Amino acid sequence: MNILFFGSSEISVPFLEGIYNSRHKISLVVTIADKPAGRGKKIVPNVVKEAAAGLGIDLTQIEKLDDIFFKEFKKLKFDAVVVVSFGRIFPEEIFKLTAAKWFNMHPSLLPRYRGPTPIISTLLNGDDVGGVSIIEVAGEVDAGGIYAQVKFRVEKDDNRDSLEQKSIKFGVPLIISVLDLAESKNLKPYPQDSDNIVYSHKITKEDLKINWNTGAPEIINKIRALSMKPGAYCLWRNLRIKILKAGVIDKDTYPYKPETAGGDKNGSIIEADREKGILVKCGGNEIVKIELLQPQGKKAMPAADFINGYRLKAGESLE
Repeated sequence: MNILFFGSSEISVPFLEGIYNSRHKISLVVTIADKPAGRGKKIVPNVVKEAAAGLGIDLTQIEKLDDIFFKEFKKLKFDAVVVVSFGRIFPEEIFKLTAAKWFNMHPSLLPRYRGPTPIISTLLNGDDVGGVSIIEVAGEVDAGGIYAQVKFRVEKDDNRDSLEQKSIKFGVPLIISVLDLAESKNLKPYPQDSDNIVYSHKITKEDLKINWNTGAPEIINKIRALSMKPGAYCLWRNLRIKILKAGVIDKDTYPYKPETAGGDKNGSIIEADREKGILVKCGGNEIVKIELLQPQGKKAMPAADFINGYRLKAGESLE
């Protein structure tokens, strides 16, 4: 089939490459315009733009889906549209401009986690099962009928990056199988279960800060969900520190005395030892063990290296 591909983020690229290497042909890639990034606000090429150029696929970049784009869209010839993390909502009128089927890859088991952050939400809620859905694109975001789904296990040490990789591993062959079935006209979607809809939400700057008054499982899930980027963080001596990996210490097997460990305040550092690691008290008298962290402006480092380099001590507090 002749495919029109919409995508704008890093997760879009493996799907673009997978379809390119299948028997289907991508005639055009549509992505959003390059944006400034970093402290210098230099224009950084879109990753999908670079991937398309490397594969020799025609590309167009747009700011928004408007009448100017619709005019060009009507001139295009294609059999199907594939959308993978495009970052724009498609207006109803665009579906009236073509009889082609629309396919969207969504990294969750819909109707669970419709919206912009399905992988983050899977981890924030501590789910032990995740998945990928291939759905039809509809006017309501992520509400289209389901063509296919695949489930995979979410391990305790999975984070945002590893779950994204699982979504790619299982999602790429799934979308190609769906396209194969669509080509043979042997494909029909089934409706989502409207009684079990769960929405994911955009992550704000305020969501990134760790609240040490919450319990250890909630803190760990936040760290997993935001690692490695943008990273959950806390403050120590006014220094912003991202916590990239942490675990839960069994409080029953690790008794401690508040009076010798920075008091009873949540966020108090109970231990700061190269062997034992960085142990932090949190809500419910539970303990979090920090394993990997990244001080502001520095590279990520193990807890032992941070203790050595920054002279972190028991009794201090993380805010």
